[in-house]
Amino acid sequence: MALVDEERIARLPEPVQRSLRWCGAIGEPIPTAVIVRQEGRIRSSRDARWLPFKAVEEYSVDPPEFVWNASLKIAGLTLGRARDSLVAGRGSMKVRLLGAFTVVDAAGPEMDQGTLLRWLNETMWFPAVWATDAIGWQPIDGTSALGSITIGDLTVQAEFVFDDVGRFVDFRADRYYADGTEFVLRPWSTPIDSHASFGGLELPASGHGVWALPDGDFEYVQIRATDISYTA
Repeated sequence: MALVDEERIARLPEPVQRSLRWCGAIGEPIPTAVIVRQEGRIRSSRDARWLPFKAVEEYSVDPPEFVWNASLKIAGLTLGRARDSLVAGRGSMKVRLLGAFTVVDAAGPEMDQGTLLRWLNETMWFPAVWATDAIGWQPIDGTSALGSITIGDLTVQAEFVFDDVGRFVDFRADRYYADGTEFVLRPWSTPIDSHASFGGLELPASGHGVWALPDGDFEYVQIRATDISYTA
């Protein structure tokens, strides 16, 4: 069983080292699988109604994969299902309403890029992986570092942002955004609102997703982790 230790983290940028120490990851095993239970609300546009959801997300660390299954509530009733996934380097999203109507069915290179960025972002819930060879790191400054990951011929990178104490507070990257009938690269971020203890680790508990669009920021999701479990 591989553990996070000072020798492993010595090569990492200082803000990443500080975060791993602050959250309590030193001495902890590097997980092979992770399950995060979530709740929140999501919308498709500024004019669309917020839809409450509950979700279970299952991650594989090596290879980097995830499956996010969510139930969507409309007028208090569970009338929709959403599935976002990264499997074998391929990303996809499907949304069905009333068990019969598929309103979203997306796949392709842009989804591959977006879902791999999502996996990289959500390592905030299993930060021990930061100390492995899965992620490449470059220093930026005293509170941020550039993290990157490669699957096949696809590489994505993002800025990991921490506060002076070591808390993970934001993640910033250029991600493909569905703008009508085409995908365009737009700045994407996931600011963190709060932290809490999960399995003895201090980790992000709530936050939101934001697209920086030409006509202003668009907050499309608000999310809270309710439980995190690991398989070593």
